[in-house]
Amino acid sequence: MQLPPSFSAFPWLPAMCLGVAASLGVAASAASLSADAAWREPPTDLAELRARGPAALDELLARYDRLAAMNAPPDPGWEAAIDAVAGQRYATTSRLYWYTELAAAEQEAHRLHRPILALRLLGDLRDDLSCANSRLFRATLYANRELSAFLRANFVLYWSTERPVPIVTIDLGGGRKLVRTTTGNSAHYVLDEDGHVLDVLPGLYAASVFRTELTRSLALAGRVRGMTDAARIRETVAYHAAALEASERTWTTSVPWSDLRGRLGLGSSDGAAMVAQAQARTIGKNVIELGDLRAMGLIHPGDVPSDDAAAWTEIGAQVWGFALETVGPLAALVAPSRALGRPDPGPILDAPSRDLVRALHNAGPIEQRATAGQLASVVARLEQHIVADTAQNELRLRLAIHRYIAEQAVTDFARLNAWIYEVVFASPKADPWLGLLARTDFTGLPGDGVVMP
Repeated sequence: MQLPPSFSAFPWLPAMCLGVAASLGVAASAASLSADAAWREPPTDLAELRARGPAALDELLARYDRLAAMNAPPDPGWEAAIDAVAGQRYATTSRLYWYTELAAAEQEAHRLHRPILALRLLGDLRDDLSCANSRLFRATLYANRELSAFLRANFVLYWSTERPVPIVTIDLGGGRKLVRTTTGNSAHYVLDEDGHVLDVLPGLYAASVFRTELTRSLALAGRVRGMTDAARIRETVAYHAAALEASERTWTTSVPWSDLRGRLGLGSSDGAAMVAQAQARTIGKNVIELGDLRAMGLIHPGDVPSDDAAAWTEIGAQVWGFALETVGPLAALVAPSRALGRPDPGPILDAPSRDLVRALHNAGPIEQRATAGQLASVVARLEQHIVADTAQNELRLRLAIHRYIAEQAVTDFARLNAWIYEVVFASPKADPWLGLLARTDFTGLPGDGVVMP
C-alpha cells in the first residue's frame, strides 16, 4: 500500500491546509451568525402559526423569552406577531391563546374535556381600541400571572364581538387628537363543550374573585358533563338558584348600606337616558368615559350617581377583604373587613399587571408621561375601581343574571346574551346608536351630525 507523501515533500501544503481550514471556519461562523440572525427575526407565517393553535404560541413565547434572557431586545415585530397568533393584544404578558370561531373552540373543548370561557365584547380583542372593559381585562385579569396559568390549565378561551365599538375622536388642532372609545360592556360566559351557557360573569372583577367564581363554574361543568340536556338544565338552574340565595344573603348580613340597597334593581335609573343607564352599570369604565360623554352633551350632571363608586368600593373591601391604598374621595377609608377576619385575598393587581398598566399609561408623548408618584396614584385609583366593579357586578348585575337563569331556565347563548345586553348592560342591539343619538336637545348641526353609509 502506498503511503501519502510527507508534508516535507510539499512545503506549501500546510499553509494551504490552514488557509482552507480558516476559510471553512469563517464560512461556518458566517452561517452560524446568519442562522442566529434569522432565529431572532419575528415570524412571518402568522396564518399558519395561528392555525396550529396554542402549541405554536408556546413555541413563539419560548423564543421570545430566550431573546429577552440574552439581553437582546427583540424586534418590535415580535409583539405584533405573538398578538396575531394569540388572538389578543399584549399576549406577551397574558400568554393566552384565544379562539375566534366557536366551532374550533368546541372541538378543542371536546378534545381536552374542558369548558369554554367565552368573552363577549365590543370591538376586537387584538386592537388597542377595543371597548374599555376588554382593555381593562387585558391589563388587570389576563396579565395576572396566577390567573393566566389557571385559565390555560382549565379552560378553552374564545372571544366574539357583540358589535363594533364606538370610537370618539376629539381634534384639538395642530395635529393634537384624543382618540378613545365609549359605551358598551363585556361579559365572560362559561360554556360547556357544546356551547351551552353554564355561568356568566358580567364586567370587570378583581383577579382573585374572578378565579374563585370560575372555580365554582368549573365544578358545575364537571357535574353536567355527559348529562342529558334536561338534566344539565336542571343542574344549571339549581346552581343559579343557590347562587342567587347566597348573593341576597350577603346583602342582608354583610352590607349595611340601605340607601344603596334601594338602588339594587336594574330599573333604578330608568328615568335617565339609555346611555346614562348603561354607564351606571360600571365603575371603572364609567370613570374612563364619563368626561367625554358629558363634553359631548350626551350625559348631564346627576344622570349617573356620583357617590356610588365610593360606596361600592367600600362594599367590595367589606365583603372580600381587600386592603386599599386609598386616594381621592376614599382617602379616609379603612378596610373594615380585617375586623371581620376575612382571608387575605392577595393584591388586587399583581406585578405583571402593574407593569403593564404603568407601561400603557406612559406610552404616549414624552411630555405627557407621569412621574412615579403620579403612576402610584393612577394604580391606586384603578384598584379602587376594580374593587367597586367587583362588588356591583357580583351583588347587582350577576344577581339579576342568577335570578333570570333560575326563573327562566335559559342556557342558550344567543337568547341569554341578547337579554344581558338589553337589560343588564342597558345596551340593546335594537338601538344602532347605543343611546348616543338621543335627539332631545338642539345641537345646531344638520341632523345632529349623523353620517350614514
